[in-house]
Amino acid sequence: MKMRNVKSKKLLRALIKLGFEIKAQSGTHVILTGMWKGMKKTFPVPIHKEVMPIGTFKSILKQSGVGEEELKEYL
Repeated sequence: MKMRNVKSKKLLRALIKLGFEIKAQSGTHVILTGMWKGMKKTFPVPIHKEVMPIGTFKSILKQSGVGEEELKEYL
């Protein structure tokens, strides 16, 4: 099952539950940081739209190293 219509704030909460921490916030972008599978990751999450575009969602997953299956448990 493909993930569609993921809300920005819901994704942010799920990533925090996975162990990422808020490093900073600049306007409508939250910068998350944390260790994932032995590597330090830092990436932005935009929170300015209700439903995140699928390309942005996939980009965040790629930058964080988190797979869709791992994320589904926390959404």
